[in-house]
Amino acid sequence: MDGEPRIDRTRPHSARVWNYLLGGTDNFPVDRQTGDELLRTFPDFAQVARLQRDFLRRVVGYLVTEVGIRQFLDLGSGLPTAGNTR
Repeated sequence: MDGEPRIDRTRPHSARVWNYLLGGTDNFPVDRQTGDELLRTFPDFAQVARLQRDFLRRVVGYLVTEVGIRQFLDLGSGLPTAGNTR
């Protein structure tokens, strides 16, 4: 067990739920179940997640092409996300 990542696949993680809502594949059944429960309460939440991601990509694109910024510090969870800015 030493050296192996310790990922609890029995508990949802917000980054993996977000990944699921964005249409990504880096999530587990418990994350999808939580995402589905969230969507039952807030049916438009996946659309909000996609709009937020689109906004982030536009801002980063503008900062690179128009302002000339070439380096960014991403203070995220470290988990892959669908449609990330890299």
